Amino acid sequence: MKTVTRLLTIGFSLAALMACTSVPGPNEALGRPEPVTSPPVAVAQPAAQAAPQSAALPQSAATGYLSPAFRMNARRAAHTATLLSDGTVLVAGGFRPEGTSEVPIATAEIYDPGLGVFTPTGDMNEPRTGHTATLLPNGQVLIVGGWSVGGRTATAELYDPQSRRFRYAASMVAPRASMTATLLPNGRVLIAGGDSARNTPQLIAEIYDPVADRFAQSASLNQGRSAHTATLLNDGNVLFVGGTSGNDTVLQSAEIYHPANDEFTYAGDLTMVRYKHAAVRLEDGDVLVIGGSDQRDWTGKYASAEIYDASSGTFSRITDLNRERFKLADAVVLLGNGNVLVAGGNRQTEIYNAANQRFNLGEELDNDYFFSVVTLLNDGSVLITGGYDARIQPTDQAWRYIFSS
Repeated sequence: MKTVTRLLTIGFSLAALMACTSVPGPNEALGRPEPVTSPPVAVAQPAAQAAPQSAALPQSAATGYLSPAFRMNARRAAHTATLLSDGTVLVAGGFRPEGTSEVPIATAEIYDPGLGVFTPTGDMNEPRTGHTATLLPNGQVLIVGGWSVGGRTATAELYDPQSRRFRYAASMVAPRASMTATLLPNGRVLIAGGDSARNTPQLIAEIYDPVADRFAQSASLNQGRSAHTATLLNDGNVLFVGGTSGNDTVLQSAEIYHPANDEFTYAGDLTMVRYKHAAVRLEDGDVLVIGGSDQRDWTGKYASAEIYDASSGTFSRITDLNRERFKLADAVVLLGNGNVLVAGGNRQTEIYNAANQRFNLGEELDNDYFFSVVTLLNDGSVLITGGYDARIQPTDQAWRYIFSS
């Protein structure tokens, strides 16, 4: 990790911006915030969800436990949390409540796993939510786009861990929010999709060159998409899955970006339409795609899962999750043992067992959190930060998921 985007103004309300349920809001390309109101009490499961039942193990069979971490210095959701070269985590941006409004924030902080504490670091040069954060080969972090006080922004920033400060980098070719950013094997960063300044999904992609500090227009997607996922494959290509093309249309299509010839090609269809989902590359090179929703949004949430077979280029359905969940694009992570922790879009965490392709119940958080972020730490534990609840109230809480050796 998770709606029609509106023009942002100073003191704006994200609730006013994110009014509908099918077009992604300011941060949806990475599965980020958008609802204006709390979800309906009754949640209808789409007929397409009928699938083999997940053989969940009891909670005692989970391979780890949740440990509360110190609270962050700010309540935030739809933020970024990036593991730095020294093993600490940079937490930046997102949005916070202000009265009945939700406003983007510029604050950032560093989590030190050794001390277990969050310490404020320098603020970003402008508040942003729905941005991306990418660790570059030189150890700096590229912060790109998102929603700021004036709407979608084309600006980018670089965080220097040595000075603990942000500085402006070159700007993108076009403003966008809710896009994806993928570090390519050559050290450059692919920026693709998201909402354009025309309030429609962006077709053109861009490449950031960290050596030249320059964004250059790249190839165009075959289908403009937002609230999609982008996953680097073992062969260096990038798989784009699902999303929305706007106008209440949720996509079933996938495409692949080929860096060698700067080209997007069609990559078949998912087993169902899907957006606000999550995708993660597994150890064998295949891609696990889970959750999300259809055009009904809150009432169309999925418990379904599927696998993209990288060798055959096809999607196939697997056993369902134990819980419906969406708005979790940044809340799923591959663990050191090849399994996958799912820790967003529902208070119930789950662990995907890659050996038998089944989801086992993990521990429970204290609430359902949407647009939270998980970060795999160097010791194999996972940091879970922020997110908002069903009342669209971000939290300052954080947890460590500790796994037994």
